[in-house]
Amino acid sequence: MAARLPYLDRQQVPPDVQAVYDNMKKATGRVLNTFRLMAHHARSVAPVVAFYGTLREGALDLKLRQLAYVKASQINGCNY
Repeated sequence: MAARLPYLDRQQVPPDVQAVYDNMKKATGRVLNTFRLMAHHARSVAPVVAFYGTLREGALDLKLRQLAYVKASQINGCNY
């Protein structure tokens, strides 16, 4: 299934979101499509990116964190 909104590239977003994109690109080599979609609501990008880091690096054991991702996907009817 394709996204209903276009993925926004760096040149299409406001300067504050460009800075977030630049930091992500520097840290990981890419900007995830999730955040490129989220950029349609620019003010939510930076807080969610900060929270995303907590999710990925949080106090939960890796296996428990992965189980939480899978369970959340099942609850939300994700097909992957």
